[in-house]
Amino acid sequence: MDQQTEKREGLKIVREFKAPKTLVFDAFASPEAFAEWWGPSGSKLSVESFDFRPGGKTHYKMEGNGHVMWGLFQYQNIQRADLLEFINSFADAEGNIITSPFPMDFPLEIFNRITLEENNGITTLTIQGHPINATQAQIEIYHSIMDSMHQGFGGTFDQLEAYLGKVQG
Repeated sequence: MDQQTEKREGLKIVREFKAPKTLVFDAFASPEAFAEWWGPSGSKLSVESFDFRPGGKTHYKMEGNGHVMWGLFQYQNIQRADLLEFINSFADAEGNIITSPFPMDFPLEIFNRITLEENNGITTLTIQGHPINATQAQIEIYHSIMDSMHQGFGGTFDQLEAYLGKVQG
């Protein structure tokens, strides 16, 4: 897929992990695991609330480089070890959706779909994301920072890889 097609269709990242898909899925499904690897490298994540079920929410705080940011996952669809769909937003300390801390009109809500496929002990994680309930200007901003999002998720998935290595011994 070329860069222009990717930008029209939204974010898509594919990453392989040397771990069974149940273990990869479980890294999303427990607050202790999630806090160990989610977010930018060098940040500290604490989970304020965690309700991992369709209709549930996870509210978390990230601290790093002298900044504090809050995030919110609103779970839409969960199929154990196969699929996770959620809406991700920036939030305040009370869990209300807020505008991003960046100096741009970033979308308030991003729909994410994660699929997991396992073959010979290798799990392929595919994440796809796109803005929802966004203005055209917000959609353009989202697409304009696609490279930064790839880098951010790359670092996050590096941390997931390290976490999976640790729990597998």
